[in-house]
Amino acid sequence: MRKIFNFFKPLLRPVIHGIRKKQLRSKLLTNLHTQNLAYSFTNEDIELYVQEVFTSLKTLVTKKTEDAGLVTVTIDGTKIFWPESQSERDLPWLFHEVFDSFNTNPSSYDNPNLAYETRSWIIDAGAAEGYFSIFALKKSSASLICIEPLPIMKMALEKTLSLYPNGKPSIVISSALSDKAGWADIQIDENHICDSKLVSTSSSVVEQGGSSTSQRVPITTLDQIAIDRKLGVNGLIKMDIEGYEMLALTGSVSLMRDFKPALAVAVYHDLDNAKKCAEIIKAANPDYRIDFRGFFGYDQPPRPYMVFAY
Repeated sequence: MRKIFNFFKPLLRPVIHGIRKKQLRSKLLTNLHTQNLAYSFTNEDIELYVQEVFTSLKTLVTKKTEDAGLVTVTIDGTKIFWPESQSERDLPWLFHEVFDSFNTNPSSYDNPNLAYETRSWIIDAGAAEGYFSIFALKKSSASLICIEPLPIMKMALEKTLSLYPNGKPSIVISSALSDKAGWADIQIDENHICDSKLVSTSSSVVEQGGSSTSQRVPITTLDQIAIDRKLGVNGLIKMDIEGYEMLALTGSVSLMRDFKPALAVAVYHDLDNAKKCAEIIKAANPDYRIDFRGFFGYDQPPRPYMVFAY
């Protein structure tokens, strides 16, 4: 009996998924038309979410390296360096978020309106494992600036970037982003290192040291980075910094006003983030066109995945 079940299981899975997709799609479309939601979503947004719920994540292959404390993780031919002490469980999902097609992935950065090939510089704010950095290096000949506050991640990231040269120097800035420069404690999520975030929403310096699971890090602003690196027009900023996107955008008002870089900002961390980010961007430069993208239904009420501005 078990042999018969195992034979038919791969054949039945697509049928079962098809039924469940239909049920989920019908439920979401009904909610879309009957509930007073905070955001407006299209049928395409719903379909992207349904497809993502049933996405089959790619497998990873981990290998030891000669570098103490680092391993390599390869997914679908893309290799990164990774801290050996950290769990790899989130990497297939993070890979999906960056590399799956724009037509099937609600959080895809591959928005054609971002025109990567025209960019002179690209900032990866919240670089973490480096998947977006790799994506940007493959899509563009722009100079790449990565913002990654955790030293343990920076070490791995610098090794990863060396695997994907595009003819321009790649820079890693070891700092968190906010609306003012200073110092703060970053709370380290020991199970999901890429979900680590600043302890407080305040832009002020944290005066007391954190616990054993927090680390003191410098904070800076995108406006200051623009001055230090002499950034100008034709830039692009990707930002996914665990709910601190509003503060980071507030610290980039001059950059947005003077040079209008394209923006790809993750806004799913809290319900109001999409609207708040859009308001900050528009106030800095009314010439921005702003698009919300995707339906993040894993938390309720649903909210967009991304804000794109260009």
